[in-house]
Amino acid sequence: MLKVLLVDDEAPILNNLNKVIPWNDLGMEVIGLARSGIEALSIAEEHDPDLVLCDIRMPVMDGLTFITKLRESGSDAEIFLLTGYQEFEYAREAIKLRVKDYISKPIHYFELQDRIREIGEEIRKKHVKEKYFNSVSLIDSVPDPDSVKKPPEQLMMIALDYINTNLGADLGIEELSDHLGISSSYFCLLFKNHVGITFVEYLTKQRMEAAKFLLTNSDKNIAQIGAFVGYHERRYFTKVFQKATGMTPSEFREVCSSSKAL
Repeated sequence: MLKVLLVDDEAPILNNLNKVIPWNDLGMEVIGLARSGIEALSIAEEHDPDLVLCDIRMPVMDGLTFITKLRESGSDAEIFLLTGYQEFEYAREAIKLRVKDYISKPIHYFELQDRIREIGEEIRKKHVKEKYFNSVSLIDSVPDPDSVKKPPEQLMMIALDYINTNLGADLGIEELSDHLGISSSYFCLLFKNHVGITFVEYLTKQRMEAAKFLLTNSDKNIAQIGAFVGYHERRYFTKVFQKATGMTPSEFREVCSSSKAL
């Protein structure tokens, strides 16, 4: 679960952010609510959040001062600024502090939810890359020049094996091409020529097959199965599954259970 810190001196806004956004469905948990920059800094030092939603205008320590100190502490958390103020000076300072986006008040919560889901996927992809590169030596992290000399069939066998053993990860073309030591464009060309469908189509198909197996043969709930095959928001998993099968995961499980009972 990604860790989220909410910071706003207005209690109603803070409570709405905490309760209206379906954090668990987004694969996130709120690790703290802060009414000032000082309080937020203390929470951030203890819990190291992945995402911070922060108001600009607050007493004691304002949002930009808090973010400055957060960056000085070494945090690379993604930050959304909550503000009704659009002055250029705020924007300029925010750019320096690597703020991801502005969220203008009054807050449109459905739009904010979509934006949070997008940034959540970006954060997870960043974590996967960091985990991969930290697990190999400096020499091993450099793409092997001999990789491009491997036959296309061998490269695709390696790619398919990697995909099928990492269905729950945030897989992308860039990660696969880095793993093979070839360019993204060459990977896409090889994949389509040898598999017959695009990488995204194949990944989705394999995830759906795995999901169907788990729905039929396990007692895991829908959210757990979605997360297991790479979809950290239940509603998005349901949408993809229904498009692929014509049924929701719950309907599919019910049909399979009825068939077994006969």
